[in-house]
Amino acid sequence: YRDVEPGDIFGELGGIDGIARSASVVALEATRAARLSGTAFRDIVMTHPTFAWMLLEHLSAQLRRMTERVFEYSTLVVRKRLIVELLHRAEKAALVDGEVSISPAPTHSELAATMSTHREAVSREMSDLAKRGLIEKRGSRLLLHDVSALRALVDKKE
Repeated sequence: YRDVEPGDIFGELGGIDGIARSASVVALEATRAARLSGTAFRDIVMTHPTFAWMLLEHLSAQLRRMTERVFEYSTLVVRKRLIVELLHRAEKAALVDGEVSISPAPTHSELAATMSTHREAVSREMSDLAKRGLIEKRGSRLLLHDVSALRALVDKKE
């Protein structure tokens, strides 16, 4: 699972090896996308070294992120995985009145799918974090009131 940002590419593995992926792509807002055939994609890679290098950097970043996720899934409890996911999203989020504002707020189902867990576990942990005053759902935004405290919870030995 990953978010695709404006200007990102997806489907590149199929363009490289010709094997179809079972992944789905869902646009959360109006989107314009371009499509290349596998042949056209491979031709661009072979004739444009700058593009080929950027593709290698992209694939390297994806592999590193997947390695991090495997580590998180295999070593962290749901609460810590949730906080790590919120902190990842916070890196791309806006600051509103000095607080991190994730907009639109991810649904519990979306977070569960991202973290390889079930919605009920995410709902329980989100509720607990809200009761502690660390996060707040406000309209279509999710506010992280205390990023330092959230990081400390991830680092805390259990």
